[in-house]
Amino acid sequence: MKNLVLAFGVLFTLSFFSCTNQAENATPDENDSTMAVHDADTAMLVSGVAVDGAMNSVYLLVGDDTIEFTYPDLDSDHRASWEMGDSISVRYYVTENGDSVTDVINESNA
Repeated sequence: MKNLVLAFGVLFTLSFFSCTNQAENATPDENDSTMAVHDADTAMLVSGVAVDGAMNSVYLLVGDDTIEFTYPDLDSDHRASWEMGDSISVRYYVTENGDSVTDVINESNA
């Protein structure tokens, strides 16, 4: 019994050091979405007329298309208030999880 406990102890210790070593040597994947860094060259800007929406979303009429943008986590410094009929610009980045809105600009108030 004593040998069995000792064997499990050694196995546990080796597996612990193996996991610790892998975590220290891990390098971030360039395609990892949690490491996303945006620069000004990749930002998209869409301008249109607000036709609908709610507190954290807006529907823009752009030409013949209606495009919806949601921004639940956007802070108030980057989120302009708007009314239906206002000219709105939305700056966003395309990510693998959908669009990430960084600015909602009311051009009618500018």
